[in-house]
Amino acid sequence: MKQFITILMMSVLMSVPMSGQDVSMEGVKADIVAFSKKVSSIECDFVQVKESSLLAEKAVSSGHMNYRKPGYLEWKYLEPTPLTFTADGNNVALERDGKAGQLNGNQSRFVKKLTQLIISNIEGSILSDEMMFRSEFSMFDGNIMAVLYPQKKEIRKLWSKLVLHYDRETMGVRKFEMHESSGDLTVITFSNIRYDFSE
Repeated sequence: MKQFITILMMSVLMSVPMSGQDVSMEGVKADIVAFSKKVSSIECDFVQVKESSLLAEKAVSSGHMNYRKPGYLEWKYLEPTPLTFTADGNNVALERDGKAGQLNGNQSRFVKKLTQLIISNIEGSILSDEMMFRSEFSMFDGNIMAVLYPQKKEIRKLWSKLVLHYDRETMGVRKFEMHESSGDLTVITFSNIRYDFSE
């Protein structure tokens, strides 16, 4: 379940754009609105590394993500264990080893709430809603870093902060850190990112 929540949060934040070298909040908000109206799909490869006090060593997995408006998301783990999550509107599906799985009622309700975050980002409101996240932007290692502090209790239970690293030249998200309230850390690094734009 937490793996699927991670997927949804990642997809929300993957579509947050930045332009030029302006890291002011006002500049970011304007870019989000303009970018969100144009993006019709996002596709990329990823490597996910999880560190936890419960794990003897880092857990590394890799795969492919595909997102299309309106509200279709496919997150496919290829290594080490094939696993695919698909969300399409209010419908959520899980496939493991070629067999369909199901989420229980509570899991499904929470997933739907997080799916609404995707919609709010598509509409360009996720960073302007300070009741959801408090945001800080800075330069880090020659690129742009955005730190998002959850303001909602249900999100703070999962993460203390989310950190996005943007490529300064392309302004695409290259790395996404999820700092869990438990102290665990998940880092997703993206590659071969492709955005398609509606006309």
